[in-house]
Amino acid sequence: MTVTAKEKAEIKKQGFANTGGIPRTTYWTPDGRTIQSIPSWREFRAKDAEGNVTGSGVRDANLDKGWLPYPPQDPKPYCAGCDKWHDTEEEVIVCIADKQEKAAKWEEWARREKQQESKDQQNDVENLRVEVLELKGTVYELIKAIKEGR
Repeated sequence: MTVTAKEKAEIKKQGFANTGGIPRTTYWTPDGRTIQSIPSWREFRAKDAEGNVTGSGVRDANLDKGWLPYPPQDPKPYCAGCDKWHDTEEEVIVCIADKQEKAAKWEEWARREKQQESKDQQNDVENLRVEVLELKGTVYELIKAIKEGR
C-alpha cells in the first residue's frame, strides 16, 4: 500500500505514529526539504600528525551528505547540475552552465571517436576483403595445379 504525501500529512496531523520497523530520524536538506531516514552511525577515531589517538566517538554519516539535524535558518538553493547546494543562485547558474559545457565537450569527443571507429572498421573490412580475394586466388591455383596432375 502506498501512502501519498497528502495522506501522510493527514496521518501526522491526527497523531498516529509509525509502529514497528527500524526507527527513522528526520533530517533537513540545506534547501529546507525534510527526509526521513535510518541513522547511519559510524565509529571514529581522531588522530594527530604523529598517529596518536586524540579522541573517539560515534557520528551520523548521513550528515556527511549535507543533511542537517535541524531545519535550516537560511536555506541554500539546490543545484540540479551537481546535486548539491550552493550559497547563491548565481553559483547554481554557473555550476549548471559549467556542467553543460563539459557535457558538450564530452559529446564532441565521443562523436570524433565514433567517426574514427567507423573509419577503422571500414579499413578492417577492406583489408579482410583483400585477404579473402588473395586466399581465393591461391586456392584456385592449388585446385588448378591438382587437376593438372602436378
